[in-house]
Amino acid sequence: MTVSETTTREETKREKPAKRGLHGWKAALAVFGCGTLAAFGVFGVIVGLLSTLVSTVSEGISPSARGENPPAEGIGSSRSDLAEGQMDVCSDNLDPLTTINVSRLDSGEGYIDTTDPEEIGVDGVLRLVKDDCRWDIVPAGRSTPWNFLFSYEAIIDVEAGESRDDLASDRFEALKSEVGSDFENVESEMSSPFGESSYSFYGQGGGGESSYAALVQVRSAVYSIRFEDDPSRSMGDVSQNEFAGEARKITNFLRNGFEYWIPE
Repeated sequence: MTVSETTTREETKREKPAKRGLHGWKAALAVFGCGTLAAFGVFGVIVGLLSTLVSTVSEGISPSARGENPPAEGIGSSRSDLAEGQMDVCSDNLDPLTTINVSRLDSGEGYIDTTDPEEIGVDGVLRLVKDDCRWDIVPAGRSTPWNFLFSYEAIIDVEAGESRDDLASDRFEALKSEVGSDFENVESEMSSPFGESSYSFYGQGGGGESSYAALVQVRSAVYSIRFEDDPSRSMGDVSQNEFAGEARKITNFLRNGFEYWIPE
């Protein structure tokens, strides 16, 4: 080999840069490892920031605002006692009801919370809350109102050995014959799914108007609702299903109200 060939080969070796770093499967593992670590690192930062944010916000929010359960009396559970005058279903349960369109027409003077046996008029009952109220109600799908009458009796206290629910059942049976007594014509009467016991009537009232009445027992309360289509404002006969649809809205809400107000 000549000197010139030797020199040329040495220069060629010097011109080719040496391979540095990782190559092949080692490089792939390194890239994967770095990417994974980076992803976990970013995720950790995000979690840390969210934890800090949630902690900071939570410290400035009251327990009720964070969705913790309010006291039992605020979620519809039955109470252990009832102060005089505290239960007023017409004002406290029907007035705020947003699922129906109602306007109250009576003065509210029919409300009674009594322990007077003569006012109670029911043997074995020591305390009774009752009321009668009257409304205009504009049902869904109609622009003209119906007359809406609502009354209730809630047995709050009874003599020793008596059962409030049993006495209420007796009142339900006694009142059932009265509810449909002033219909001019009863086209239909039947048990209804509105409470522990429920019975409804449909037909024409004393003036020939479409009418619907339901008597309902919930625990130791018995109440009645009545709808009448006012002929002077009528849009035509009202079907039983239309009346029952509005009754269902009201009775579903009143069930919760009576279950809450009446003490255990």
